[in-house]
Amino acid sequence: MTMDAEDLLLREFLGIRTGQETAEAARWIRSQQRADGTWATFHGGPGDLSTTIEAYVALRLAGDDPDAAHMRRARRFVLAWGGVERSRVFTRIWLALFGLWSWDDLPNMPPELVFLPRWCPLNVYDWACWARQTVVPLTVVATLRPVRPLPFGLDELRSGAPAPPTAPLRSWAGAFERLDAVLHRYAKHPVRPLRRLAMRRAAEWVLARQEADGSWGGIQPPWVYSLLALHLLGYPLDHPAVKAGLDGLERFLVREETPDGVVRRLEACQSPVWDTCLAVTALLDAGVAADDPALVRAAGWMLDEEITVTGDWAVRRRTSRRAAGRSSSTTTAIRTPTTPPRWCSRCAGWRTPTGTACARRSSAASPGRSGCSRRTAGGPRSTRTTPRCSSPSCRSATSGR
Repeated sequence: MTMDAEDLLLREFLGIRTGQETAEAARWIRSQQRADGTWATFHGGPGDLSTTIEAYVALRLAGDDPDAAHMRRARRFVLAWGGVERSRVFTRIWLALFGLWSWDDLPNMPPELVFLPRWCPLNVYDWACWARQTVVPLTVVATLRPVRPLPFGLDELRSGAPAPPTAPLRSWAGAFERLDAVLHRYAKHPVRPLRRLAMRRAAEWVLARQEADGSWGGIQPPWVYSLLALHLLGYPLDHPAVKAGLDGLERFLVREETPDGVVRRLEACQSPVWDTCLAVTALLDAGVAADDPALVRAAGWMLDEEITVTGDWAVRRRTSRRAAGRSSSTTTAIRTPTTPPRWCSRCAGWRTPTGTACARRSSAASPGRSGCSRRTAGGPRSTRTTPRCSSPSCRSATSGR
């Protein structure tokens, strides 16, 4: 359910939300509300605070009256469980994007994280594929701290609960809390050249990991945060990478006819390779012979889906020439991190490996400079992240990093 709510919020942030999409998604969200007014994270599961908050905000965006019976039931649950103050970090990040939560009260995620070598603790390659591809674009979003207000507030979901007490210093939680405090102080006075370089390197890192089907990791979280990061860095909606990402999301949408009308829902991921591997393992564990025709066909199909191009897995397996043959989607080719964007001398922007169009260097890479309010393909912008150049295609580039 969070996927559907966040999809509406993403489209609202990008300025591309339509009335039809909103109505269809809202029907689906309402249909999944439990009798106690909550929404669960999985079918038949218990009510979840953060999921309920995100669904509530999406329905407010769709125009539902906060005094309607189904909204009152959701509100009672949220307040009983501590309000937005007790929601998960990702939920509060979405709220911060619309001015419904303060960026100051979120963990600080510096883009300089992308520079940490693989032997250093907390480097991005210590995390799973989907996790690092979520965190890197989030460092860009959290650094720029955008706010695009909605026509409503969420005071009715605030419980007034105080912040939890600081954890003991000699605990992992306490250590990370102190580290976060240090990073918040650094964010106010960063090393400007290093920060600008980190933002550019993060953009390169994100672009280089977009898959051939337009996704990032074949799963929703890194996908939407990468689109947000590129948008905030000044990439227009018709830029090849952004357009491919948005078009790819359409292929993850399911529309169904119901007695109440068409509903629209978003698949979190499509995982035929994972599913086939798990099914084969289960059948073998159940005693099915390895030479059973069904298992032989499944094995042949999985071999055909093997990924043979170099990817992030090579950071930890430098002596291997082939990938391990696992994919979470039907994609069989990816854009590799060994093909970085190239510097374009004509429009002073980064040329991406996805095509000849240039992603203009934005003033986000220079936090000290003021931005402009030129209209781009994504609509008018007034933030510091607006690119200086609005030309959608520049074909002259020089190799550089």
